[in-house]
Amino acid sequence: EDFAAAMSAMAALRAPIDAFFTAVQINTDNQVLRRNRLNLLHRIRATTGGVADLTRLEG
Repeated sequence: EDFAAAMSAMAALRAPIDAFFTAVQINTDNQVLRRNRLNLLHRIRATTGGVADLTRLEG
């Protein structure tokens, strides 16, 4: 409902998500860890995808 607030909340996730990708190997040999990490990424994408389709942005 509040697009500006949703975009602000998504922007606040940028640093933690960047840190996650820097510190964590998603495709690890440990299948349980890999599945959990992929599930986390899926949930982030599902949540942020409800705000805007960012794939449509150029640049």
